[in-house]
Amino acid sequence: TYRAKFGTSPLLTCTNPSPASSGQPCFSKVNQKGQASSYPRNNGGWSQEISLDLDMVSAVCPNCSILLVEASSATFANLGSAVNRAAALGATEISNSYGGGESSSDLSYDANYFNHPGIAITASSGDGGYGVEYPAASQYVTAVGGTSLNRSSSSRGWSETAWSGAGSGCSAYDPQPTWQSFLNPSVCTRRAVADVSAVADPSTGV
Repeated sequence: TYRAKFGTSPLLTCTNPSPASSGQPCFSKVNQKGQASSYPRNNGGWSQEISLDLDMVSAVCPNCSILLVEASSATFANLGSAVNRAAALGATEISNSYGGGESSSDLSYDANYFNHPGIAITASSGDGGYGVEYPAASQYVTAVGGTSLNRSSSSRGWSETAWSGAGSGCSAYDPQPTWQSFLNPSVCTRRAVADVSAVADPSTGV
């Protein structure tokens, strides 16, 4: 429906769970085991996040193949296994639109689920305001914060400000990635969130 509304051609259904092997843009959905069956029970909240992500991938790259991997449940172990499955099936970019509280287990999750060199992995910084969520805090992902976007008379046509609902801050557990070495130690001695931001305020967003 989104693609039709904005004039983007519909995606074919992939004939193989790995979109990369199809030779043309297509859509594929599997569970965390890589099977096109035995999906988790429907959940309105997760369905909304899935739809949002699929719509935005369609907007950013209308000619890309899209693979949706649905985790069995909302645990970091299962969600991380879904990330691993996406990587194993040839994904070159992996979007994660969820987050939870940090814990001392995060470094183990980093190593087991999010360390995929050469694959761009993004994670939402959250929508609960100031404070750090995982996996946005992972040293191996790009943490994506949020902005508010409003029409203006500027040459761009929009004004943009930081959204107060976006997560941000300093991780309690994850080490500081090398690309954040410029940070003042008095601000963050560990990983800082977020790295980039895009429109996310529900009042002004997609």
